[in-house]
Amino acid sequence: MGSLNFNSKNNKVYNYSGRFAKTKFKIKPKFDEFRTTLGSTSGIKNKMTKAVNDYNNQTEKSVKIRLFVIISILILIFLYFIDFDLKIFHN
Repeated sequence: MGSLNFNSKNNKVYNYSGRFAKTKFKIKPKFDEFRTTLGSTSGIKNKMTKAVNDYNNQTEKSVKIRLFVIISILILIFLYFIDFDLKIFHN
């Protein structure tokens, strides 16, 4: 009988260095430097407190109005889906 060949084939190594691999630019989100809620690994209470403080300190009047409108529309849609009836408030 013939001898078995157990020699495995070696994979070819390809050293690729990208065209822009040595750039000075760093990819980061656009508004990270303005947010105070990033980078904290604390509990949910501290995260919510920081988010509320950030909202109170840095928002404009138009943002608050827009947020109020969006929340009210979502509440109305929710009440429509659960068939909420206003007759329970009348005598």
